[in-house]
Amino acid sequence: MNRSLKTYLVAALLSTSTLCGAHSAYSATAKELPLKSVVMTTSGLALYEHAGSVSDDQTLKLSVRLDGVDDVLKSLVVLDSNGTLGGVSLPGRSPLSQLFRDLPFNQNDLNSLVNLLNALRGAEVHLDTDNIRGQLMNVSAEQERTRDGVVTRNRISVLTKDGIKTAIIEDLGYLKFTDDEINTQLQYGLEALYDNRIQDRRNVEISLKGKGQRDVSMAYIQEAPLWKSSYRLVAPKDGAKDSKAILQGWAVLENTTGQDWNDVHVTLMSGSPVTYHQALYESYHVTRPELPVKIMDRVMPRTDSGVMESARYAEDDSFGGAKRSEISGQRARSMALGKSMVANNMAMADYAMEESLAPMPSAPQMAQTVSAAASETASQMVFKFPHGIDLKAGHSLMLPYAQLNLPAEEIYVYQPDTNPIHPLSSILIKNTSDSALPPGILTIYDRPEQQDMLHIGDAEMPLIPKSEDRLINFALDTHTKIDRVIQDDRALGLIKLNKGVLTQEVVYENKTFYTIKAPAEEDRNILLEHPIRHGWDLTGELADKADKTLTHYRIRVNVKAGESKKVPVILRNKGHETISLVNISPSDITSRLRMSGTQISPRVKDALKKIGTMRQDIYNEEQSLNQLQQERNRITRDQDRIRENLRSVSQNSAIGKRYLTNLDKQETQLEAILTKEDNIQASLQRKRNELSAYVNGLKLD
Repeated sequence: MNRSLKTYLVAALLSTSTLCGAHSAYSATAKELPLKSVVMTTSGLALYEHAGSVSDDQTLKLSVRLDGVDDVLKSLVVLDSNGTLGGVSLPGRSPLSQLFRDLPFNQNDLNSLVNLLNALRGAEVHLDTDNIRGQLMNVSAEQERTRDGVVTRNRISVLTKDGIKTAIIEDLGYLKFTDDEINTQLQYGLEALYDNRIQDRRNVEISLKGKGQRDVSMAYIQEAPLWKSSYRLVAPKDGAKDSKAILQGWAVLENTTGQDWNDVHVTLMSGSPVTYHQALYESYHVTRPELPVKIMDRVMPRTDSGVMESARYAEDDSFGGAKRSEISGQRARSMALGKSMVANNMAMADYAMEESLAPMPSAPQMAQTVSAAASETASQMVFKFPHGIDLKAGHSLMLPYAQLNLPAEEIYVYQPDTNPIHPLSSILIKNTSDSALPPGILTIYDRPEQQDMLHIGDAEMPLIPKSEDRLINFALDTHTKIDRVIQDDRALGLIKLNKGVLTQEVVYENKTFYTIKAPAEEDRNILLEHPIRHGWDLTGELADKADKTLTHYRIRVNVKAGESKKVPVILRNKGHETISLVNISPSDITSRLRMSGTQISPRVKDALKKIGTMRQDIYNEEQSLNQLQQERNRITRDQDRIRENLRSVSQNSAIGKRYLTNLDKQETQLEAILTKEDNIQASLQRKRNELSAYVNGLKLD
């Protein structure tokens, strides 16, 4: 196509001033408010606030990533000092497919003039060649051989009042659609392509209504990388009184907004707020039941046989009424639920925005190197930088938010589950600042007297609430050795006999003996971490001296250089043991009587001795019965063997007669054994009944 035809087509498209032109002007006047403040959080969200001034009616423009539109629809708040909010609009989730659905051509047709013309067949066109005017029929490709080879040329066919006329498009000076509506549609499609040239972003437009110059602001929540804490700690001097550790806190954050930050006020928040995501940008459609078309049926009436009994029935439409009531109730509940969800979402968004936009509480003046003022809300830590920050889009930044001198103590922590032989080199640090310190990674340095700084380890910085202390473990102390020996013991106490059950107080003891060997030239301040056992109490001198965490006792032990010290840690648990007196063994009774000592009453002691004698008699007879049963089983097995042998010999033979004689003797023995078993069973039953009657009648303390 020659240059003049291209120029004319562009001019023709831009000459229309219909709805599409108005849309273009509307977007062109939209104003972007500068970004003023950012609140970065550790919950995966960030709050962005834009502020500026507007005059009269104004449209604000906000460019948002496609995956962030849901959060904007959920959280956007607009503040106009002396105006009203007209509305918020943005393209649909698939704007191009929706826009081109109502146009006579598709998005790909605009990539080729030939495709576009074929899509608009039937439209009236005006060609400069021979002043051709008529309805566009089609465009077809033709091969033409030239001196440079075979080239493709496109022939346009037009139905005129004088018949069909053709022309080569590449030879045209211009081609014009005479229908203004088609030009409008072309302009609309081109503007749609331009507005949506960045596929993963959407332009949100906020309409403001008002008069005169005034201040406005808007804020919204967006998904963002959480900011990270990175600490540096210079260890306190060994053995120094009231020693202090130097702690620096740095924040690592990223700008993923797609725009540069220029003089933006940054606030960091650390906590665990409740956050939600909801797909508000998706289109949801409610399915409706299909009602079939009613068709009049052909009816064949029955022949009337007359009335046999007169009866009047009231019309009962309860079933239909119930269904209608049920449907109405469901619709009402659905609408109420929808309103409730919207109200809750708006309330949560407004609350979050109010919390984030509220002025930060003032903090005491820190050291001159501190860059952020620290404060706390009910659930989060807040660090606000007093100066604006510049950060290019896609770049990361590290900012110092804490410079503190905190009380600290060098200590060695023994955690047997971490290392069974050596303690850990640690620093016990107390947070005396005005805010809690968020968790992060910690690099630890040491600066000996008149020497260069040394890196002595890394650690995990725990969350340290205000006015609390935490242990920071950073290395293994291989110069100190600790051994431990564990013993379990049981002491029996008071015995009660009640209705056939023996109940005895028992004291269980768990003893752990720690032996600590300090290095030859250094004292050691050891902190033993001993596990807490549910229901067990720490006893002895340590009971009032040990600190207690959720999981461990902490026991301080000072050991001089080159010395060893043994520390016993005793846990006790008081409980009860119960056992049935009918089934108690004589040896168990003897053991309990011996271990109880003077704590047992004479009446209980006499009763237990009697029960022991009765249980011994029963035990002896049970043993006799068991021996008889074993003998009976042996004879029975031998009889089976003899009967098996008799099958292979004659009963009149010598060996056969011998087998029969042995069977006769064994039958006599079995009869005697069965008689004894019956007698013992009867005796056992009588003695068991006597024992049961005796123990069930006891009630002794």
